[in-house]
Amino acid sequence: MKMKNPIITLLLAVASAGTLPAAVSITVVNTVPNGTQSGGSGTGFGELSTSSGTISSNNGLPTTTYTVQGVDLTSVGGGSNATFTFTVTYTSTTNGSTPSTVNFTNTFGNVAVGGDNFVSGTETLTATIALTSSSFTGLSLTGFTNTRIGNLTTTGESGTLTHGGGTTPFANGSPNVIIYPISGNFVTYAVDGATTVNFEGFTAQFDAVPEPASASLVALGAVALLRRRRAA
Repeated sequence: MKMKNPIITLLLAVASAGTLPAAVSITVVNTVPNGTQSGGSGTGFGELSTSSGTISSNNGLPTTTYTVQGVDLTSVGGGSNATFTFTVTYTSTTNGSTPSTVNFTNTFGNVAVGGDNFVSGTETLTATIALTSSSFTGLSLTGFTNTRIGNLTTTGESGTLTHGGGTTPFANGSPNVIIYPISGNFVTYAVDGATTVNFEGFTAQFDAVPEPASASLVALGAVALLRRRRAA
């Protein structure tokens, strides 16, 4: 009688025992970083939300720290109350190299450059996101997925977003599109001519994958099933 390949048999056993749990994606949104919903002093309402758990901000500049708590990662072996923190750090330049200060806009709560309400002229503003701590080792930062441009209200205004996925031009139009898809862990705003904009927010994604222990449990289950079949 022809013997079955043990590797193929094991793979079939794994398939019968069940596949590894799928990764869990967590989406966080912050618009108007110093606005009402972010716990800041700005008058803009904005949004601070997470697809799992709760999120809070310290409204700091040039670095804002966010804490996400109560994240349910049970399906990937991380428990039902995982916690992680991440930061968004803002830096700026004028004339291509000279560092400039960053600030919250005077009343609304967006981020701007040079003590006024805007990114303008030769100024640039860069936001960089980083995962700083996590109670679950299988959590990683995927990066920004979009950014929201503030004050893009005048016909003819335009500029460029530079991010991990390349460059994306932006412009005021009809309808006025102010949310642009981006990728990677940074985005830099630069404007054309007399355009004046500010940073009104972002969406970012984090992914949690099964820890090695979870994978081992599935493999052990497959081996046990294989042994049971051989004994039958």
